[in-house]
Amino acid sequence: MSSESKRPNIPSMKTVPETPTHQQRLQAAQEVWPHLKPPWHPHLPGQEAAVSEAEATIDGKMSPEENYGFEVQGFLVVRNVLNKSELAECNRLVGQGEVPLGLCANPVLLRYIEQLCGLAYRLDKPVTMIEQIEAHESRPMIGGDEPRNPSRGYFHQGDSRFCQGVRAVWALADTPSGAGGLTLLPGSHTVNVPVPDCVRNGEDTYLESLGMCLQPVLRAGDLLLHASSLAHGIRPWLYQGNPQRLASCEFVSVYTRPSNFSSDNVTEGGRVAELPWMEELGPEERVVLGLADTVNTLAPPLLSDGKEAWIETELQNGGVPYHPGFYEKQLPDPAIVDPLEFFYWELTGFLVVRKVMDPDWLAEANAAIDANLHRIDYEGASKNQVLGGYRMRGTGRPGLSLVELAAEHRRPFQRMMAHPALVHRLNWMLGGHFRTEGIGSVIATRRGGGGQILHGNGAPIYPNINWWPYLYRNGRCYTGQVNVTWQLHDITEQEGGFVVVPGSHHARFPLPSNDPGDPAGHKGVLHPLMQAGDLLFFMGGATTHGAWAWHSDVDRRCVLNAYWSKDMARLGWVNGPNMSTNPEPPKKGIQS
Repeated sequence: MSSESKRPNIPSMKTVPETPTHQQRLQAAQEVWPHLKPPWHPHLPGQEAAVSEAEATIDGKMSPEENYGFEVQGFLVVRNVLNKSELAECNRLVGQGEVPLGLCANPVLLRYIEQLCGLAYRLDKPVTMIEQIEAHESRPMIGGDEPRNPSRGYFHQGDSRFCQGVRAVWALADTPSGAGGLTLLPGSHTVNVPVPDCVRNGEDTYLESLGMCLQPVLRAGDLLLHASSLAHGIRPWLYQGNPQRLASCEFVSVYTRPSNFSSDNVTEGGRVAELPWMEELGPEERVVLGLADTVNTLAPPLLSDGKEAWIETELQNGGVPYHPGFYEKQLPDPAIVDPLEFFYWELTGFLVVRKVMDPDWLAEANAAIDANLHRIDYEGASKNQVLGGYRMRGTGRPGLSLVELAAEHRRPFQRMMAHPALVHRLNWMLGGHFRTEGIGSVIATRRGGGGQILHGNGAPIYPNINWWPYLYRNGRCYTGQVNVTWQLHDITEQEGGFVVVPGSHHARFPLPSNDPGDPAGHKGVLHPLMQAGDLLFFMGGATTHGAWAWHSDVDRRCVLNAYWSKDMARLGWVNGPNMSTNPEPPKKGIQS
């Protein structure tokens, strides 16, 4: 008996098996949802309200955790989709110089594609192997949803979510942490500002310095799905354990423009020859009809001043469609708005500014807390228990109200209220005339102190609490509240404390579960790494945030204050009595 006949009976990965055609899926969609318009994307039942815990479903439907995670991160990892036999077959083909084309018809993959792209999806790009690049090579990221390409965009409206393009990446070998290879920029599928070149090229290290890993860790057999509009790329392969083996294919929604789009056939592509009447057309008519487009590039745009129309060849910009607007992009003055910081804020929903406090200021602030440890009710906090997973369990969180301190102990904290580094950023985060309700308070947590449930996410929105949402309009960002935290001790990977879901200020799915442990990892909870003297900004209502329990012999020490936009009603001095009882002499200005 030949070795070939001894091989287990598994599906062939060499060819694409017969599946319903695009037209058959269109017909099926109309029969299943005759009351809906294209692309027949169903309502997502059971997603109207959050659930306490969200376990994996057995009916093939995406769980609330998966829906939320894909929305905020733009990608999703499904573990162990390929079994050992299927993996062996794929790697056998790759070893022979072939491509496992049958991966595009994997039933688990297609169930996800139906829910992300809609039932009437189409395979846009067949399976190919992602190129492995060497250490001396570099490739910039592509994608990011600004400038927006509606044909590959991510949209969430009402009860339905439309991901117009989804890329599937199969791990045929392990990709451990730090290996290189596939790189993603989480949350970039919903950004409203362009991804800066220094981020695309990997020159800027801010996100990675926070511990926001850009390289997904994959095991052989895993399936990664990401929105086509998510910024993505490849880095040099550094892992010595095995070569890079990543296969990818791409799907699009029903009426999006496929990659091999044919200019005179908007449904399936494949023009054979021009019709006789087309020979009489002028260049302007040919551009409008799409005859001047090619598979690889768009035609130069057709412009008009209302009296004449002309083809403008100088506006060709790397295949980006010409799209004029009333509010054109203006380069901001870095003295007023730092473009990189604006991008970080738009991408993640929070911002860390490094080393705002100098060593002397830090020492003064910590000394003031040391002198008032007797005011912190550690015993009372220990009687309260915070429940939840391991990352959250512990005693209550003690604090220290700063308005209760003597004047000499208040001074290092009063410097924080309107510090130039803070005002400089809150002016573009909240708009002018923002204000705070008090001087703030110290969070002073010892080992065993409990965490805080995840909250925020911009939902539900109440008419009388309009600070929940985040909006971007005409080059400006809007939110009603920004929380500011001054770090008085270092925050490394093991301690605990503040956690955040980057990109959650763009989410429209409800928060599925509130324990910041997030064992499945779908939400992408991040524990930003910070140093003493750093300044943290985050949206109090729009960005999902919470805290892990504290697991360090060094106390957690930070000062938290909240700032409100000018349209918010004043809540009163919520942190203690009016500070006017001990007024300080007025100053002409505040120096950094």
